[in-house]
Amino acid sequence: MRRHGTFSLPVQVLLWAAGSSAAGAVVGLVVGMFRDKPLDAPLFMVSILFGNVVGLTVFVCSVALYPVLRGLSPIVRTLVLGVGLVSGSVAGTALVAARYPFFVLSDPRQSLAVFALNGVLALIVGGLAHAYEGMRWRLAESLREVEEVRLVEAELHEQAAKAELAALQARINPHFFFNTLNTISALLSEDPAKADEVVQILAGLFRYTFKAAHAVAVPLHEELEFVEGYLAVEKARFGERLRVTWAIDPRARGARVPGLILQPLVENAVGHGVAPMPGGGTVRIGASLAEGRLVVEVEDDGPGLRREPASLIRDDHGLGNVRRRIATTTQERGVLELLPAPKGRGTLARIVLPAGESAEAADAAAPAGAVERRA
Repeated sequence: MRRHGTFSLPVQVLLWAAGSSAAGAVVGLVVGMFRDKPLDAPLFMVSILFGNVVGLTVFVCSVALYPVLRGLSPIVRTLVLGVGLVSGSVAGTALVAARYPFFVLSDPRQSLAVFALNGVLALIVGGLAHAYEGMRWRLAESLREVEEVRLVEAELHEQAAKAELAALQARINPHFFFNTLNTISALLSEDPAKADEVVQILAGLFRYTFKAAHAVAVPLHEELEFVEGYLAVEKARFGERLRVTWAIDPRARGARVPGLILQPLVENAVGHGVAPMPGGGTVRIGASLAEGRLVVEVEDDGPGLRREPASLIRDDHGLGNVRRRIATTTQERGVLELLPAPKGRGTLARIVLPAGESAEAADAAAPAGAVERRA
């Protein structure tokens, strides 16, 4: 298999032949400069051929066969490489000498010197090429290992996000399930039709939690529909004590968010902002797109924060789970804030996420401006 970033074998052979021919031609020209008579064509051709003998011997032994050699022990690899380079250069030089016998007959001592020189050059250049190939292979191996680590980390991040979502789902299901069963039980004798409606809503909510557990992100409008169903069940429990207002920018409805990201905020608003108040309270849910950011807010008019916000967003609670999932899915670009409500009473939970390409949903073309309604 050809390694990534290298030329194909035929192209490599051509490049080595071209480089070897150029080196041989330069050597021939230099030799000609020290001769009394002008450089003749046969000697020039012999120089080019000798260059190719050395170059192609090095290519075959140190480059093309490197994958085979690297599997040998260092001592065996050195011996095989040395024998291959010397024998290849000697064999190639002999073929050139056979093709141009005048070169051998004119000066036998010079011929032996050329045989030795070609062998030494092949060893030197081959050793350098072999070392270079070794560095390339080690670099490629390091890059491959880095890529594997990156992929493993990405997979672990994804698995962690799914595990956190499953943990959140497991936390929602029993807590919300038992409260809803109590509500249904109370409604069965008072309003059977309403009890049946709550059962249907509950079934839809559980279907969504299973769907969200297998999705990296979901459209915001699906999260809002889930929260609306959740609040419908809670409203059956609290009655007129629970009031809900919505302020949703139509352009934000197509933004993609982590699944089940809003329910813990709404649950906190109902549990800590509405439930303790004798006369109940109001939960306001808003969403808007601005400057490439999606801002989702859940506000209540309850007693407000009794402790520092940082102490309320703990890893073993729903808000801590939300914060970790936001950090995981947005590469630390999203934030969860817990603040005093702007009106001086109550609590505001705000999620800020990078909108990115999430506004490409079909309803993103809706006119700007939040749609406010009450439930």
